[in-house]
Amino acid sequence: MKTALFFFLSLFLSCESNLKNTENLFTSTSIQKLQPQNHSISPIDIPVLDNVERHIYDYTESDELGLIKMHAPATWTEPIVELQFKTTGIVLNGTLGLEFKEGIDSIVTGNGFVIPKQTRVRIFNAGEDELILIETLQPAYKKELTKVFTDFEN
Repeated sequence: MKTALFFFLSLFLSCESNLKNTENLFTSTSIQKLQPQNHSISPIDIPVLDNVERHIYDYTESDELGLIKMHAPATWTEPIVELQFKTTGIVLNGTLGLEFKEGIDSIVTGNGFVIPKQTRVRIFNAGEDELILIETLQPAYKKELTKVFTDFEN
């Protein structure tokens, strides 16, 4: 019985010692890596003149994925475009209009949308309030990835 008690006491003290060593290692190594860093991204404000001026706030950090916030007034519309990137987004305010050859979709506040790559579309503000969107672009926006058209046929 004394042997078993001695064995468990030795095992307990050994584990406690290892636990303290592990805590010291964790505290000295990992906590240093968790020090606050600046993870903030300041957007670039890009005014765009279509039929009226709108603003794009570009948060993009790489060529693979674009991240933008767009503000467009009530009468704003783009021309018909065919984008060589996938656009996914959320309507934060207003009503987004997406006109395709087949018809028009209206996306209201709180809903998301997807415009597949190489889809011809006219994007516009379909409401009476300011339209505010968050969009991701895959890959990120480049002027040469956008084709402008006068209709949906040619």
